[in-house]
Amino acid sequence: MTPSSAEVTLTIEGRRVTVPAGTSILEAAKTAGVLIPHYCYHPALSAPAMCRMCLVEVEGAPKLAPACVTPVADGQVISTESPRAREARTGVLEFYLVNHPLDCPICDQSGECKLQDYVAAEGRRHGRSLEPKRVLGRDDFGGDVLYYGDRCILCTRCVRFMREIAQDDALCVVQRGDRSVIDTFFERGLDGSLWAGNIVDICPVGALVSKDFLHKARAWDLDRTPSICPNCSQGCNIRIETRDNLVMRLKPRPNPEVNSYWMCDYGRHRYEWLNRADRLDAPQLRAPDGELVRTSWPEAITALVARLEADGWRHLENDRLDVELDGLPAEVLGLDDAHIGRHDLRAAARRAPGRFGIAVTHSPDVAPELAALGWDLIVAGHTHGGQVRLPLVGALVTNSHLPRRLASGLFRLGPAVVHVSPGLGTSKYAPFRFLCRPEATLLELLPAAPQ
Repeated sequence: MTPSSAEVTLTIEGRRVTVPAGTSILEAAKTAGVLIPHYCYHPALSAPAMCRMCLVEVEGAPKLAPACVTPVADGQVISTESPRAREARTGVLEFYLVNHPLDCPICDQSGECKLQDYVAAEGRRHGRSLEPKRVLGRDDFGGDVLYYGDRCILCTRCVRFMREIAQDDALCVVQRGDRSVIDTFFERGLDGSLWAGNIVDICPVGALVSKDFLHKARAWDLDRTPSICPNCSQGCNIRIETRDNLVMRLKPRPNPEVNSYWMCDYGRHRYEWLNRADRLDAPQLRAPDGELVRTSWPEAITALVARLEADGWRHLENDRLDVELDGLPAEVLGLDDAHIGRHDLRAAARRAPGRFGIAVTHSPDVAPELAALGWDLIVAGHTHGGQVRLPLVGALVTNSHLPRRLASGLFRLGPAVVHVSPGLGTSKYAPFRFLCRPEATLLELLPAAPQ
């Protein structure tokens, strides 16, 4: 297969890779399974190339190149482990350690610190500095963030995050030379910022720490479980970090489609309720004697459905519409009411007798005609991009009371997104459930078509 003109082929540590033009050497190396050490670079932030840890040797180049900002070129031969590249990284690490305190035994970042990792892998066995180290102490940045200037390597990830992602220039580099430190503007600090906790996550060393997590646990003592943040409907991907079955902290997990690399402080700090010993951790059913008894979720949901059906609710449930629904074969009709005439509607809406018919429409005016044509269930939705999209699933059984709408007739177990191919025939659905009263008609779930 010949690479397109928008792609370049190069060699990294003896491995040929093909990547899109404009890709940095650092990102191209990842596709080859080569991890280039770095501090200041973050895939979601601008790259200042100031930490000098990602220097690599490019064949034919007069000097080492920073991999985070150097774009790939066709035919390049790159070495990340040549004597020149390793010597450069060893020298940079030695400079970082000139003023870095030996705080590893008490530092919250210990065990997940990139300075520890890189020094252990490529640093000098012994330091050569004889001068006393610079001492800056600890600074309270406000909110949940503490700053240890002695540990800071001035990668400026925190400054760039607040400027580029949080859109809040709350941090900056002050002073010059070896006196440079990260600081806030006057007395403002990070109080009131909804995103400040992320700078603790992206700090590669222990310069920025969380007050909430300070000296609470060691990184190697934590169990990590992927999860979803329960504190709002955004659905941020998170990692729950626990020790002895108690939640110690919440951390974001990368997901470019939902939360990128971040999570808000609202969700980050609302986890203490998970540790309460008196919270419900299983459903409870009221026994005939009036006492609440622990039970399983299947038993609780079965009891709920039975109670609702006893009160006149009708229950329809399915996982896929290409299986039988409520004992009847299902047939689906997706309609774009803005582009279909009444004659075409009647022609398209004919279906096989005896099949359970489900019609998808975003126009309540069409519902009476669909009911007259014999469709048993009408789902409120929109035709969008060649598919019928239902951002919230819900449907009401149609009958002679059309076009009356009874919003109170819908009991929704949960939202889902359903895609239906236009035209007659069945289609794979996301799982959903219906609970509806027999006298209900049509519920319009969306006031306007999605943008």
